[in-house]
Amino acid sequence: MEQTPPNPRFREAITAALRGQRLMQYLGCELTHIEPGFAVAEVALKPQHEQQLGIVHGGLIATLADVAAGFASFTLTPEGFQPVTTDLHVLFFQPGRGERLQALGRVLHAGNRLHFAEARILCLCNGTETLIAQATSTLALIRVPTQD
Repeated sequence: MEQTPPNPRFREAITAALRGQRLMQYLGCELTHIEPGFAVAEVALKPQHEQQLGIVHGGLIATLADVAAGFASFTLTPEGFQPVTTDLHVLFFQPGRGERLQALGRVLHAGNRLHFAEARILCLCNGTETLIAQATSTLALIRVPTQD
């Protein structure tokens, strides 16, 4: 179902917000697709993304889920507001190994004060996609202070 963004300039707002996302830059996380109610975040996996067993660290998986769900929510956020995560629940199905992580974020419900979203996290390896985790997220819409 196509959702109408309350802020027609949501892409510009997201671009501005991304400039302040230093953790995403540090991790090599990129938004590769954005449309109303949906976002895709990806990370090309490197050794520094692994934990001691040689699998993708759960913190990276949770972060990627948070990013995808959060920016999906941002697409349906009114001008002058930004979503912030108030709750994130991640289910890990299997270890992540491969070349790339991809998180598909989708808004389930966009209310006036709270948004509910989900993210499916896939591990891509040799052309095969494997679902490794799923997350649900509650996001509060907060007013962004105006800069005078």
